[in-house]
Amino acid sequence: MKNLTLATTATALFLTACAGPTVNLSTPQPIKVDIAMRLDVYQHAKEASKKSTSSVATSTDPVEARRNRMADIQTFKNSRLVGEGRDALLAIRVETPGDYGDFIRKTVDAENADRMALMKSDAEKQKTSLPQIQTKQASLAAKLAFKGEWIEVVKDDGSAEWIQKEE
Repeated sequence: MKNLTLATTATALFLTACAGPTVNLSTPQPIKVDIAMRLDVYQHAKEASKKSTSSVATSTDPVEARRNRMADIQTFKNSRLVGEGRDALLAIRVETPGDYGDFIRKTVDAENADRMALMKSDAEKQKTSLPQIQTKQASLAAKLAFKGEWIEVVKDDGSAEWIQKEE
């Protein structure tokens, strides 16, 4: 019994000795933080592309114009609104009404015009026919298409059909 009382007393003393003084961490008023922030956004581009903010606007350079509308084209493909045709041109698969539909048509028309200009230039440089260049470009576009995007493929009998890429 004596050992039990001694052990209890020792434990009580040990626990009270570790308590230490109370430290108050609260403040009478909330802490105020004053942050001044500045954000500068710069766009470095050629003078020709600074003149227009629309991705549909034509540029004198078809490569630059295609680059400027690349995000819009990919959005249309992801939404399954357009597909890559067997002639290496975009085809509208779903007609969309209203202003957005007009935007899609203008963007696709501008993209196809630039693609055709580049393919004609390649045909002249390579001294080959335009249909051969279109076949190569269509094959490349089909290969680079993401899963689920519409592509037009030529069947063995020469006819074509639209499929969604599976890989």
